[in-house]
Amino acid sequence: MKTRYSVSRLRKSLARRMRRAMGIKGEEGSSLVEFAVTLPLLMMVLTGTASFSVALYSLQQVGNATTGAVQFIGEYAALNATITSPTSGKQVSTTDPCQEAVSQVTQALPNYASSKLTYTLTIYYPNSAGTATTSTAYGPTAGNTFSCPAGSALLTANYPVTLTVSYAYSWLPVLNFNLNSPLTSTQTALAE
Repeated sequence: MKTRYSVSRLRKSLARRMRRAMGIKGEEGSSLVEFAVTLPLLMMVLTGTASFSVALYSLQQVGNATTGAVQFIGEYAALNATITSPTSGKQVSTTDPCQEAVSQVTQALPNYASSKLTYTLTIYYPNSAGTATTSTAYGPTAGNTFSCPAGSALLTANYPVTLTVSYAYSWLPVLNFNLNSPLTSTQTALAE
C-alpha cells in the first residue's frame, strides 16, 4: 500500500512540476479577461478615428460647395442678369444672392439635410465716401429661409463677397456622444 500511495504522490508531484514548467498555473482565463477589458477601448479608438475621417470628408464637401456658391455670386454681380448655374446647367435670374447661395450649396450637397446648414453672407460695397462698407445677412431665419433681396443692388465689381456655411455634424454618433461644434467653411470671392 505504501507503494501505491507513493506512486500516486509521485505522479501528482510530477504533474505539478510539469504544469509549472509549461507555465500553466491556473491562469487559463486571464487572457479572456484582458481581451474583455481592451476590446471596448479599441472599439472606441476605431469609432473615433472613423468619425473624425467622416468629419474631414464632410468639411471638404462643405468647403467645395461654399467655394462654388461664392464664385457664382461673384459672377452674378458682374453680369447682374441671367447666368448659367454651374451645378444645374440652367439659366438663373434672381435678385436675391442669399437665396442663390442656398440653392447652389444644396445642389452641391444633395445628401446633406438642409435644416443642418446655416449661412452668413457678407457683401462689401462702397459708400458715398468711397470706402468699403459691409452688409451681412444671417440665416436661415424663421421659416427656414435665407434671404437678402437688397443684396443684389449692393454687389459691386472688385469688392469681395464672403460666404460662410456651417454644417451641424454629429460627432461619434455610435456612442451617442454629440459635441456642439459645427463644421464651418468660409470662402471669399471678388465680385467681377
